[in-house]
Amino acid sequence: MRLNYIGIIGGILAFISLALPWWTLTLSGQAMGIPISADFSVYPYKGAVSFMGFSMDIPMNVWFGSTALVLVILGGILGIVGSIILDKGKAVLAIGGVLTLLSIIVFATGLQSEFSKAEGFSIPIPAGGGSLEIPAIGLFSSGTWDIMGTTVNYSSYLSFGFWLALIAAIIIFAAVKKAVPAAVAPTPATPPPPPP
Repeated sequence: MRLNYIGIIGGILAFISLALPWWTLTLSGQAMGIPISADFSVYPYKGAVSFMGFSMDIPMNVWFGSTALVLVILGGILGIVGSIILDKGKAVLAIGGVLTLLSIIVFATGLQSEFSKAEGFSIPIPAGGGSLEIPAIGLFSSGTWDIMGTTVNYSSYLSFGFWLALIAAIIIFAAVKKAVPAAVAPTPATPPPPPP
């Protein structure tokens, strides 16, 4: 039995993408002369915050994360299974590639939709009576944010897991081209003519 190693690699990469953040927001600045930094990462199944060397997972249950999680898992499974089976292997690989590609599309559009809802949002500050304006953050954004007299630089971007899932989808699609066709039984040779 000949395996399609390209599809297997694509399926494995789809699973590895789940261990990496799909979107990251980085904050950096100085408070009282001390440099501060924080990262907020979003995975399809959780959020994670890292501040000054300490990190903490944040449970998240958002529709686009759950959907992307299911799609990338199914895409990875079909990428591997389609590389092992001979009959209908190309169709299974193609479906696996489509599902993996759909996972990143759903994640990016869902996350951007949530950011659009938060535009113009402000947090009331009880002590000063004012409010803290939240900057417009998107899939890719950068700028400065004034937090009670401290300037904080921020940047956000689609991160390693997202791009690895895209690479996995491309590799699974490449495996469709390389799929091993099912073995065809040779046609029996025509018998020699009867002796005269």
